[in-house]
Amino acid sequence: MITDKNTAKKEKIIKTAMQLFAVKGSTATSMQEIAELCGISKGSLYLVFKSKEELVHSIYIYCFLMIRDPLLQEEQASHKTPQEKLQKQIEILFNHVYELREFLQRQVQDFAGSGNTDIPEWMRKSSIPVMKWFQAKLEDLYGKEILPYTGDLILLVHGMIGSYIRVIFQPDIPVPTNRMADHLVNLVDIVAAGLLAGKPQPLIPDPIITSWMEDSENSQRKSPLQLIKEMKQQLSQSSTIEPRQLEDIMESLMILEKEILLIDPRRAIVQGMLSNLESCPEISGIFKDLKEACSHTNRTCM
Repeated sequence: MITDKNTAKKEKIIKTAMQLFAVKGSTATSMQEIAELCGISKGSLYLVFKSKEELVHSIYIYCFLMIRDPLLQEEQASHKTPQEKLQKQIEILFNHVYELREFLQRQVQDFAGSGNTDIPEWMRKSSIPVMKWFQAKLEDLYGKEILPYTGDLILLVHGMIGSYIRVIFQPDIPVPTNRMADHLVNLVDIVAAGLLAGKPQPLIPDPIITSWMEDSENSQRKSPLQLIKEMKQQLSQSSTIEPRQLEDIMESLMILEKEILLIDPRRAIVQGMLSNLESCPEISGIFKDLKEACSHTNRTCM
């Protein structure tokens, strides 16, 4: 019972804070105002949330779970086709965005006005399972042949959902959420069919998708592109390497980077560039990780 009471109290504080944030914004809302509207003391509020930052974090997690849980429930609907499930899941997403529109609009305004461009760590981590889910959904819908275009379709759907949400934010554009969901799924079907028929080179190659889906909690292995970037930074700060050697190493890194970004990296080129890098002691600490990372990319380099 104690746990239930604490959970109810926490949820009441979150909902109250969301109401105030929707009107004033999170920056202009004080913890004292939240406590007063909840009918508790400021000290009692700090017993539940140690800081305003923790409260804001909890609000976003609350919104995320509020949307995620019914999406997962819809995934278990065995009587529906993959397209029907996806359509319903997108409709659920839009419905929740509509319910939260005043709060979300104000948060977007606050974020844009703050000048802060850093995405919170927890938000980056929560996007990883969403991307993995979307990749599995694409395979379920269109087969393994669509997987090289995962990145392209992620960009497409992400941009389209953002555009539809802007429509939801406009009260004078009465488009039902179920029509939006139908429209989005139909457009994805059309684009996927075109990609599978024409088989163009993907704009976003596999190594990029690998780095996007890198989960630092479950894996310490970095992508080849991240390691190459670290090598460049380390070399630019080195005062011991000869200028000519530095030029050769930088050129090898550039060639390796371009090769890895291809759909099918040429093994001879990758091995040749790695061989050039192996003789440089300034990056020896990163080189071993780079060699291993190349061998673990989806499009195997080694």
